[in-house]
Order: sequence, then structure tokens, then C-alpha cells
Amino acid sequence: MTLIYPDAEARRRTVLVAVVNNMDDLQRAASAGWYRIPQRTAPRRIGADYLAFYQTGAFKEQDQAQTVTYYAPTRRYRLLTRRELLPEEANHPRANDYYFRMEIGPLQRLERPIPSAKFHRVTFIHTTLDRLLSAQDVSELFLKDDPFETLWHALREHQLRPLKNRIVNEYPVDITLRARGGNLGIHCTDDSSTQEVRPHTLPERWELLHLSTARIEQDLENCLRQIGAALLNLGGSVLNQG
Repeated sequence: MTLIYPDAEARRRTVLVAVVNNMDDLQRAASAGWYRIPQRTAPRRIGADYLAFYQTGAFKEQDQAQTVTYYAPTRRYRLLTRRELLPEEANHPRANDYYFRMEIGPLQRLERPIPSAKFHRVTFIHTTLDRLLSAQDVSELFLKDDPFETLWHALREHQLRPLKNRIVNEYPVDITLRARGGNLGIHCTDDSSTQEVRPHTLPERWELLHLSTARIEQDLENCLRQIGAALLNLGGSVLNQG
């Protein structure tokens, strides 16, 4: 585990803080380079430039309980059953449940682990690398105005029905909208993101629109116009997904 100090541009990149409640999962992330999130309990958006780990009370012996101590850059995403992920546990009661497998780079240790003094029940947190590197408490990681959430609610207000977390050729699509002619995927990230803007190839009947968080914050109306134009090109209207 190495210490790396990102430059100012990199510090604006996105981070998903996930909960890890056992040593096996953390060791697997360090040695095998992947972490799993159950599809049924996944946050509305799993795509991020980095994955960080909130360690629960299970890490008391390591003196890392209720802290965020490690993080790593994300690489690829897959959707697999638990049986496919952990074949040695093929008879597990949740063997047929689906999980997001997030492939990550080498684990990096924060110079100052982030404690959680105010509360210990943490789920998922979307934040920035700058906050991760500077926070004094886990409560400081929360974003007050997440551009992704702003866009999500705006789409709902316009009578659209966004779908969360689709994996397209090992690439996370944050929001999917279905139209008669296909699917429109929307990817929200910072302009300095290390992730590719799009996969090398898209499946048939898929279009992908990249919207930076800065553009969503500064000109939401124009972003919605772009989405509307893209939907028109895919058939003119959104299908009823109810």
C-alpha cells in the first residue's frame, strides 16, 4: 500500500465511499484488486474515479474501526452473480444474487485516516478526492449539492424515468433513459476524470452522452436540452417503464 499525493486537478475527481465490514473483503481488494457491491443495495450511482473504504467496528483490532483509511482508483465494472465472484462459496444462500464487481488499482493509505466521531452507521457516500484528502471527520465527506442528484431529480420533474447503474462493456453508465429507438446512457463526471469518456464500442441501440458536473451545475437547462435532443434521435419519446 503506497502513499500518492495527487495534483490539484486530480483532487477534483469523484470518489465513492463504500462500507467494508470484514477483513476478507478488504484483503481481497488489496491482493486481488476488486470489490463487490450487492446490486439490490447499491447506491443510485456506482461510477466514480476512486473507491474508498469505510471500515466498520469489525476492524477494532486493527485500530481502524469507524474510519476511512484506504482508497484506490477504479478500473472496470462488471455485473456478476455471487457464485461467479466466489465459486468456493457456491452453496451460499445468496449465490444467485447479482453484485457489481469493481476492479481497482493498488490500495493507497490516507496520510490521515478519517474517523467518524458523530455517527457510526454509514452506507455509501459520494464525494470528491479533495474532500477525501482533507476531511477531519467522515461527516465532512458529504456533498450538499451533488450535481448527479440535481440532474436525476430534474429528469423526474420532466416526467422522465431514469434508471440507475447500467454496465455497458465494463463501463459504468450513471443514468439510462429508454426510448423507442434504443437506450440513452448519461455519464456524469468531472472534466479531469481518469475514466474513459466512452467504451471503445457501444452495443446496438445504445447512445452515450457525457455531461460534466461543472456543466450540470452551471447550465442545467442546456444539459436537459441536450438530453431531449438525444432522445428525439432515438425515437422521439421515452417508453413507459413503469
